[in-house]
Amino acid sequence: MPMVRFVGSPPLSRMFLCAALVCLVASCIVRGQNTGTVRPSDGTVAGAQTVTYCDVQQHPEKYSNSMIRVRALYETDFEKSIITAPSCPAPLPTTWVSFDKHWESRTARRVRRAVSNAKWGVQMDVVFVGVFKSDGHYGHMDMYPFSFEVSKVEAAKASGDFRPMP
Repeated sequence: MPMVRFVGSPPLSRMFLCAALVCLVASCIVRGQNTGTVRPSDGTVAGAQTVTYCDVQQHPEKYSNSMIRVRALYETDFEKSIITAPSCPAPLPTTWVSFDKHWESRTARRVRRAVSNAKWGVQMDVVFVGVFKSDGHYGHMDMYPFSFEVSKVEAAKASGDFRPMP
């Protein structure tokens, strides 16, 4: 196998080699970025099935990779972004929460502001619409068995007497 030699090489061949390496790396990065999930349309978000968080937790295979609407308690902290529900029978694992790139454009300004200004360690009563995933490990140090990628926040308020949606 020939070895690449920079020392003593003409400047033009070094520039060509560097440019080729940059192109190769860039093509790998772009290819990796294009393998993500498909952006949900506003119609898909509007037609999301409403389910209880407890049902999602008890039957994750039923809702995996589905667009759903769920009411839960959202909590964020340092390296923590989760939803839970106290009404579910214990012990259930918590679900990691992430937000897609377009959630803000689908969410009312007042609700968007409430979520963005959520205090660390304080639970918030929310209604999220998004894609539930149960086929991997998610979140900080991959310690969550489930993920919920939020496409829209329909409601957000301080948690009080939490009652799941009917």
